[in-house]
Amino acid sequence: MPFIKGQSGNPAGRPAGSPNKHTREMQEALEGGGPALIQQLLLLAGQGNTGAMRQCLDRLMGKQRPSAVELPSPDSPNYVTDALIEIHRALGAGEIPSDEAIRLVDLVGRTARLLAAKVIAEIDFAERLVYGEEALQMFKTGQPAGAHDAAWTAAPQQAAPEPAVDNNNAETKAAPAAAPAPAAAPEPRAIDNNNGITTEAAAALDEAVRASLPGRREGVKERLLAEAA
Repeated sequence: MPFIKGQSGNPAGRPAGSPNKHTREMQEALEGGGPALIQQLLLLAGQGNTGAMRQCLDRLMGKQRPSAVELPSPDSPNYVTDALIEIHRALGAGEIPSDEAIRLVDLVGRTARLLAAKVIAEIDFAERLVYGEEALQMFKTGQPAGAHDAAWTAAPQQAAPEPAVDNNNAETKAAPAAAPAPAAAPEPRAIDNNNGITTEAAAALDEAVRASLPGRREGVKERLLAEAA
């Protein structure tokens, strides 16, 4: 049966973890001559062959074990400080060697740089968002956002007038009130001869009233000054 174009002959695929044909053949060959190969490797390592020595040391040392240092979470507020304190504590207690401490410090430094880049990106996004809101406000109203507040802040505030100061006792007191303007003298009216008042008598009465006005004004002024004192 011919294969259908575009369709695999094994739709399920190879099972996960199963070795391919080449790997199986290599494993079978090593299983047959493995002991003799190991003896030859040890012989070469004993003769000073650096490649053989490296292979033997890699096998003897084994894989690196997990670190005994418990680093804090990168989301913690004092991640860098807490991580360095823990690394120094483990190094001083002999829980980790110096080379592992160096690798951990490098890891903390790289993580801190990534966190700083993330914070900078968030700040840049916030600034762009504010700029966009201001541009939208300007487009809607024709006036930049916050222009009224800025103008109010920039405008100088008028200083309040200072109260009057008595130089004798350095105590403040209210300024004396201005004297009221004198009332205008009444215009002389025509005299009705039927009521018995003559024109001469009316003129004399008007002159007496005019003469008494300056004295009244001075009296009012003195009384106001006395009340203010």
